Amino acid sequence: MNKKRIIVLDLASLGIGEAPDANRFNSVGVDTLGHVAAHAGKKLEIPNLIKMGLGSIRWDHEISDIPQVANPSAFYGKMVNRINTKSSGAGLREMFDFDTSLRTLSTMDLMSEKHINISMISSFASYLENQDDTFSLQVPNDSKAFVELSAQMDVQFDGLIYCQPPLLKRLSDEDNIDAYAEQLSNIDAQLPNIIEDLSEDDLLIVTSSFANDPSVNESITREYLPLIVFNPLNQNGKSLGIKRSSAAVSNALVQNFDIDDIKRDLKPNFLNEVL
Repeated sequence: MNKKRIIVLDLASLGIGEAPDANRFNSVGVDTLGHVAAHAGKKLEIPNLIKMGLGSIRWDHEISDIPQVANPSAFYGKMVNRINTKSSGAGLREMFDFDTSLRTLSTMDLMSEKHINISMISSFASYLENQDDTFSLQVPNDSKAFVELSAQMDVQFDGLIYCQPPLLKRLSDEDNIDAYAEQLSNIDAQLPNIIEDLSEDDLLIVTSSFANDPSVNESITREYLPLIVFNPLNQNGKSLGIKRSSAAVSNALVQNFDIDDIKRDLKPNFLNEVL
């Protein structure tokens, strides 16, 4: 049974270890989550992400303070980008662009054409600003982002709600590892409130549109990206493996809202695995 509403929480800049092609992007050895955890130690407190399966994604390269859990509450995996360029906007395009039979559209524009509700809460990048017919709300900080996310969840009961809290991205640009760890902990503390507001007809996707390891002198790093999917009706989380493009997110949206005009088998995808 498809979901009436999907919430995407984009923790932009959070990578989870170097991608297979990291050498092509001056990113050998990068690991946003691993380096932040090693630097912050016990100061990084993310029990809710751990419960959802963040540590289980790293089964082959476990972080001591971000352990695997036996029974994660969400489905977990990782994505790797195919784009041959480095920029936050390029990551968003791969995650949300979709090839229709006629042209490439953002999934958000495609949903708008079908009169499906869409809300975007973000500090805004040019890609997000160019979407048509959406409710767009610019926020200056993460506190405001979560206030507005909660408010929008109270009034919008179908379609897509996309939220990109801005501070992680900003702190990664500033190479501020201590503040990055603190803010990731703050974001984690917001997750129970979001989950509590979910209905049985919802799906929550926690991911990242790009990576930027604040411990290295490199803008945008080539890493695997986390993929955590919480379904209130199925909290027996399992591994989603590796999705070979962040387009898995747009494919899941298109399939869930049944807006593919030529009804293809959309891959990579994860929707059928989590319903």
